[in-house]
Amino acid sequence: MGGLPLLVTVDGPPASGKSTVARALARILKVPFLSTGALYRAVAWLALHRGARLTDQREIERIARTIRLSFSSSPRGPVRVFVSGREVTAELTLPEVARSASTHVAEILGVRAAIVERSRRFFRKPGLVCEGRDCGSVIFPRAPYKFFLTASVAARARRRMLDHRRGGVRISLARLTADLVRREREEKERKVGALLPQPDAWIVDNTRLDRGETLLRMLRRIAH
Repeated sequence: MGGLPLLVTVDGPPASGKSTVARALARILKVPFLSTGALYRAVAWLALHRGARLTDQREIERIARTIRLSFSSSPRGPVRVFVSGREVTAELTLPEVARSASTHVAEILGVRAAIVERSRRFFRKPGLVCEGRDCGSVIFPRAPYKFFLTASVAARARRRMLDHRRGGVRISLARLTADLVRREREEKERKVGALLPQPDAWIVDNTRLDRGETLLRMLRRIAH
């Protein structure tokens, strides 16, 4: 590596398992982990919490630039997200928050600029694993290791339902499937930061792979 900080990007559609795998990858590589999706959802959560109008682009942009965000992680536990000292990790996975982040918040150019700027600040020695939708295309286009994880809609919906159940939230599989299909379509059609694998990204379809198998393929690629 020549002493340079290690940079890995992991992009993909909702519930493709990229967050779980990217966190594990960061632990193994002993570098920090960043979820850009969590940044957008945190902005959406705070806007909803304050009763802000999601169509008020100036207000949402102001929230994105001033939000007090912090992250906490342990070797075995998930990354926890805090807004002004309050943990909002579980709330960020709720459909209304994810939908607001994708449909409104992420569409505002000023918000995207603020999130890109914040995300780039995380990259320093010893390195970073950045996970999201456009980490390898917009935030870190020159990253040496780019991955694009994907899976069938059915597999992704089942995974998301299990995540919600672990958090004590009951949501129907049909509702989750419809939400995933809609969000993926919107993100692929987005004019800025569209959900598309880059030509130099390594695509991993993990529909029939568990986390360990997916992780092993990625580690082999990095070590290659």
